[in-house]
Amino acid sequence: MKIDLHVHAKERSACGESGEEEMLRAAVAYGLDGLVFTDHHRFISLDRLEELNRKYAPFRVFGGIEISVDEGEDVLVLGARDSKLETRDWSYARLFAFVRERGGYLALAHPFRYHDRITVDIDTYPPDAIELHSKNTGACDAPLILAVLERLKLPPICNSDAHRAEHVGVYYNQLAREPGDERELIQILKAGEYTCASMEKRIAAINREVEERERLIRGMIARGQSRDDYRRETGHWPGHYDRVAEGKSYRI
Repeated sequence: MKIDLHVHAKERSACGESGEEEMLRAAVAYGLDGLVFTDHHRFISLDRLEELNRKYAPFRVFGGIEISVDEGEDVLVLGARDSKLETRDWSYARLFAFVRERGGYLALAHPFRYHDRITVDIDTYPPDAIELHSKNTGACDAPLILAVLERLKLPPICNSDAHRAEHVGVYYNQLAREPGDERELIQILKAGEYTCASMEKRIAAINREVEERERLIRGMIARGQSRDDYRRETGHWPGHYDRVAEGKSYRI
């Protein structure tokens, strides 16, 4: 089973550009078998999940959540549906305990994206996995992530972190078997019964777009223009500018 565990939809994520059904149609077209909506501090409702699973069967749709913790990292959570997670006052240690008490699954999302280190204590509170590849995980960060994975003996996961339909499934996870429900999905993930996979032609297309954008940003930096100039002139998220200014890239 091919599944993308990290997808956003504009119905719940302010940064989302495509809606739920656009994402699902794209996922089916790209050959995926399932995805998880992990919107920022918002769960997709159980009624909507049931409706989408009926409509798109045999494609599987699951609901998780992405939590931005106080320390500045983002964490994917599956299998711990609780309205308390839709608030924004979580430390990593509290989130870890909360999810563990409910038998859920935690994965650190796109580490090193915003910082030159991991800002939460994953030595004391190791997640179930760390995201190695995504649309928002630069290839230049892969050696850092791999070193952490090796040190803590944790498995990687690979997802799109798609915010628009054309990116869903560029990275995904190939499960060894199809889960009967969310609980079995978590069992498979925790047991490491999956491998990371990617769609290389689509990644190459994304990288061409990234390279063009970052050439523009480097030119703006050379001319003394700011991140606000970048946002004003292009309408794009200024985090692209920040990453180039730090000497890094969103090339995946």
